[in-house]
Amino acid sequence: MTTLKPGAPVRRETAVYYRGRPLLVELHPGYLTLREKGKCFTLAVDYQAILDLGYKMKARADKAEKLANKKQRTTKS
Repeated sequence: MTTLKPGAPVRRETAVYYRGRPLLVELHPGYLTLREKGKCFTLAVDYQAILDLGYKMKARADKAEKLANKKQRTTKS
């Protein structure tokens, strides 16, 4: 495991493309930044916001699965 130090963020080019450009991610101790390669605009997102979004996406998927199972049970009757 790599510990993030305040003075030395970890920078990586991802395999994900957005509008034809690879995304660059920079990991800091309390947040990360995203930008398109070749662009100056960066977007900072804290890790808690990412986790909150992940939980919301999981809850939405669980709810959709539960609804699909309920519909399946009612159509079999």
